[in-house]
Amino acid sequence: MLAMKVNEIAERNRLIIGLGQTGLAVARYLFAKNLPFKVMDSRYQQHSDQVSGKEALLAFAPDALLVWNGDLMKDFDQLVVSPGVAVATPEIAEAKQFGIEIVGDIELFAQAVTIPVIAITGSNGKSTVTELVGKLIDASGKKALIGGNIGLPALELLDKEGDIAVLELSSFQLETTDSLQPVAATILNVSEDHLDRYQSYQDYIEAKKRVYRNARTLIVNLDDNNTWMIGRNIMSFGLKDCDWQVDVENQVIKHNGIEVIAISDLTLQGTHNALNVAAALALIDAAGVVINDAVLDAAKSYQGLAHRCQLVALIRGVTYINDSKATNVGATVAAIESFSPSFASNIILIAGGDAKGADLSPLKSIINNNLKALITFGKDGDAIADLAVSIEPYKVANLQQAVQQADKLAQAGDLVLLSPACASLDMFTNYMQRGEMFARYVEAL
Repeated sequence: MLAMKVNEIAERNRLIIGLGQTGLAVARYLFAKNLPFKVMDSRYQQHSDQVSGKEALLAFAPDALLVWNGDLMKDFDQLVVSPGVAVATPEIAEAKQFGIEIVGDIELFAQAVTIPVIAITGSNGKSTVTELVGKLIDASGKKALIGGNIGLPALELLDKEGDIAVLELSSFQLETTDSLQPVAATILNVSEDHLDRYQSYQDYIEAKKRVYRNARTLIVNLDDNNTWMIGRNIMSFGLKDCDWQVDVENQVIKHNGIEVIAISDLTLQGTHNALNVAAALALIDAAGVVINDAVLDAAKSYQGLAHRCQLVALIRGVTYINDSKATNVGATVAAIESFSPSFASNIILIAGGDAKGADLSPLKSIINNNLKALITFGKDGDAIADLAVSIEPYKVANLQQAVQQADKLAQAGDLVLLSPACASLDMFTNYMQRGEMFARYVEAL
């Protein structure tokens, strides 16, 4: 198999904004194409070394890094803004008003890519579905290239060998993307998140819906009208009767009413993960991948990603689940709803962290109707604890104390679920470190 043949992108006087993993990937791509560029990062000041990727950049482009200067931005034709930098940043917004084109790395990828693209976004589950789609494509005999907001930056896929590109896309990446033409695109679900970057929840939803622009087939979640859009070819997945249905009553996944997989055959646990499988099958179906026995076997055996409803241990009859990736309310609600059929109200929830201004009230009903106990910690732990009415919350200082408190409360048959509903940066480097520490504390019991 040969490397992908790519379209050439137009020459522009480009300024890359933000030198993280994405910014460095853009710089390498433009350098390899012999296209001019400079780089700005707000963390870089004269004689400052506090910029991730600086040494790597200067190794091949020693004169590329510039001190942050809003006026100088107007001297460029195009700003390539990294997803970690808000397009609402005053200097960038002013440059846009001045007529400077604002794009991101996914837009450059879209202009160059020649193979079909499957585009996946959503508040929760997108990494799981992206990886699963890749594995299903590989099982079919085709070669998937996975990247975007997971794995490799999208531009680094352009020199790889493959048949279909599978991109996980964040709302930030979609804000600066106009030309992507996915063969299939989905918004898995939408719940309040990143409200520190958006003026309203509706703005966040609209950013997600940009994934549907120019898509050949739209894959919508029938149970979440925030994922709906009137448009071209539409395929659906969900709990109700639809194209790809998770039939909870009969415990099967159906395609157009015909049983395809028994949920009990899936390695992934929980109803929300059965929905992830249904969404993945819908995406490859829309992309023209033949769903044969090998593909279904791959779906059944897929174990999922770390920190996403991951089994940590079974200790004295108590199940411990690490769902540290649940960094928003919707993810935690989905996790509890998925495990409730198996554990009834024998769930001890550990939650807390930085809610990033999100509305926590959707947790109230599920806390009071589905939990045995609630243990909270972190910046917004008290706010979550205040939602408890029918059960007494336990407020602790840190995650280690939370695990120790759960151990005191748990009995055989219970589930201890770390599903924080919050970001981790108030106490941890990232959600991965939070999940790893949870596993470590559980193993020490």
